[in-house]
Amino acid sequence: MARIGEKELKEQIKSESFSNVYFIYGEEGYLKEFYVKKLKDKLAGGAFSDFNFHQYEAKNSSIDDILQTAQTLPMMAEYVFILVHDYPLDKSSSDVDALKEFFKDIPETCVLVFWYDSIEIDLKKNAKWKSIEGAFAKAGSSVNLEKRSEGEIAKLLVNSAKKRNCTIDTNNARYLISVSGNDIQTLFSELEKICAYASGREITKQDIDSLAVKSLQARVYDLSKYILSSNANGAYSVLNTLFSQKEEPISILAVISSCYIDMYRVKCAKAANVNETEIANHYTYKGREFLIRNASRDCRNISFDALRNSIDVLQKADELMKSSSIDKNLLLEETIAKLLLNNTR
Repeated sequence: MARIGEKELKEQIKSESFSNVYFIYGEEGYLKEFYVKKLKDKLAGGAFSDFNFHQYEAKNSSIDDILQTAQTLPMMAEYVFILVHDYPLDKSSSDVDALKEFFKDIPETCVLVFWYDSIEIDLKKNAKWKSIEGAFAKAGSSVNLEKRSEGEIAKLLVNSAKKRNCTIDTNNARYLISVSGNDIQTLFSELEKICAYASGREITKQDIDSLAVKSLQARVYDLSKYILSSNANGAYSVLNTLFSQKEEPISILAVISSCYIDMYRVKCAKAANVNETEIANHYTYKGREFLIRNASRDCRNISFDALRNSIDVLQKADELMKSSSIDKNLLLEETIAKLLLNNTR
């Protein structure tokens, strides 16, 4: 069989030409859950679903039980559908061996899906998962459901708004992504709330500003804008709000650092005549292309030296925050003071 993507999986479900085993993983949680449900509806949505659908959670199951169920015959249906959620195959070589032995003679009446939601599968860093994924790809279908691009998510929001009897243009859909992040499930929740408020009319930027819950990235981006414009009052006002909302200082520092790294990448790319699309493709900005646009705008009035010095300040703060018992809130306040001072050099 093969390694496939969303398009091929969608076609398999539509044509009902299923693989007997699936390995479903990737960054986009919403898409993984969506397609698992699609498979379940197609394969075990009939009158005898209680007999033909079996779900196993990692804590309460063994590979022997799973494979034994896979050998049972379906009742008044073509397939037995077995869904295994977050099973830690990387923790047991004997489980992997049993599964590989099963793959040598898979019953044609079985569709076995291993779905990974909260367990991160990194094939580049983990040789065990790479071997496991390879075995699934050889025996059936390995499906990597990656983050969609910002444009694809925006299109999804535009279409979803129509289904909720209101409209949102592409620019405002992209703006909502920049405000609430690129998690599709979160965006759908925000869109549903805003559509209810808009009550059939077009969603405006003002609606989004009034109603959408800002992600930590967006709130810290506001903080960074104040720092870059040398507005100390604005910067500390946002920081105090983040403290009052119990945001972790180390998380705030990480996002500030990412803003400066984004600006440095963009500034270097522009100096080398590399465009924004190439930057987004080279680094991990899929679904977050707005960060490149923001960085491109924000780095115009800051020099290379100031950026390098600011990144050094942030790196030292990160080391201190992780290796000492210093008051983390106080350290963050001092770090912002140094960043503000850096703008004047």
